[in-house]
Amino acid sequence: MRVLFVHNGYESLGIEYLSAALKRAGHETSLVIDPCLFDEAGFWRVPALARALSFREDALKKAEAFRPDVAAFSVFTDTLPWALEMAGELKRRTGAVTVFGGIHPSSDPEGTLAHPAVDYVCLGEADLSLPALLAGLGTGGPLPPGVRTRENGGAVQGPPPAPPADLDALPFPDKELFPAAAPVYSSGYLASASRGCPHACAYCCNSVYRELYRDSGVPCLRRRSPENVTAELSGQAALKAGFVHFTDEVFNSDYSWLGRFLPLYAREVRLPFSCFVFPDARLAALAPALAAAGCFKVQLGVQRFDERRRAELLGRRAANADIAAAIKALKAAGVYVTCDNILDLPDESEAELAALASFYAANTPDHNEIFFLRLYPGTPLAAAAGPAKEAPGGLMRPAGYSPLPPERQRAWFTLLTLLPRLPAFSRRAFARRPGLFAAGGGLPLRVAARLLSRPRRDFHTLRFVRLYLRFILARIARR
Repeated sequence: MRVLFVHNGYESLGIEYLSAALKRAGHETSLVIDPCLFDEAGFWRVPALARALSFREDALKKAEAFRPDVAAFSVFTDTLPWALEMAGELKRRTGAVTVFGGIHPSSDPEGTLAHPAVDYVCLGEADLSLPALLAGLGTGGPLPPGVRTRENGGAVQGPPPAPPADLDALPFPDKELFPAAAPVYSSGYLASASRGCPHACAYCCNSVYRELYRDSGVPCLRRRSPENVTAELSGQAALKAGFVHFTDEVFNSDYSWLGRFLPLYAREVRLPFSCFVFPDARLAALAPALAAAGCFKVQLGVQRFDERRRAELLGRRAANADIAAAIKALKAAGVYVTCDNILDLPDESEAELAALASFYAANTPDHNEIFFLRLYPGTPLAAAAGPAKEAPGGLMRPAGYSPLPPERQRAWFTLLTLLPRLPAFSRRAFARRPGLFAAGGGLPLRVAARLLSRPRRDFHTLRFVRLYLRFILARIARR
């Protein structure tokens, strides 16, 4: 069959794995990109520019020219409206069967199938279920595990999803797919040494996957062997890309595995890499080994200052002393440190935000990434919050939710973002004076902070800049 992946913007390792699985099964795959410039839900949205720089019709024409039998979408909650519009138009123009996968369909399969643009939903990892679905299309046979569809006005489902147990048995991801759609995807190599997460944070999609796989007999967290990972990363595609970004939810979830992998990687691959880490009690001691293997950047989740509320509300059990030790040790080893933080929490207080700023004044990372809480379907935090409605900016909020006033949030956003770039002697003085930053904030500041203070190799910043430049210049050239 001719299978077309339709995607909106950034590289998806999941799509690359699915393309490889489908090619192994004898199918032909291709990819069409709608960059959704200035229309990135929850991050970068300027409606007037989005309309002026829309590539939606271009993407649809390319999709139509491919004449797909199947159109496949990997869907987040934020991208669902876009995906439904594209799927409906593709069905009208090509008659293709549409398959939705990803975290939103996995969280809300019935709600997703309620839309007539969606023919099938794959729950969880679809490396096994998507090829099995295509093999059975039109035969009238039973649905494979993890697949749902709609018949006679109601949902019909196959057996529960069963994710791949042996990740080494999967083909390496199809790294030709995205560069063939646009050359911006050739800088940096996106890779993963594991799937799943050892934690169950209340706001995170991994809580959804953990519940999905509960009766499968397959653990949520699985790792590839060090030899399998290095075999992939020794290939020409990774070497040409110049550096690696590991997407593992927690790269340091298995210290025994790292003890075998890091020396092997340093010997066989020798490429600079970045990764996500959890600030546990052992991370500080790992810093020299990470740096010696080529790690140039880590991103670690702090999210909030209050340890008790961090554990009770968010499900993250991390000690501030361990976070401080990790920041210090990683920076001393020459590793660039980004800390993630969440604003707009249900119990947010100015006192806690002041304590967080003071903490960073004393334990300063290279960069603070500030996010605003989003309640996603299927997560424990969303379930505990009760029925939600859309608030300004597209955020989903429960009834009666009363966060800090927007002007105070902007002030704290600006202060926390700028704090690592303030002179060291002034950080403590500014940490408790957010009013000085009340006029700032917003997405331009976030973009400027990333561009002005980042390591030389930074996967997400490079891709953001290259993606926007490439498509904006393409639009200008056409005019």
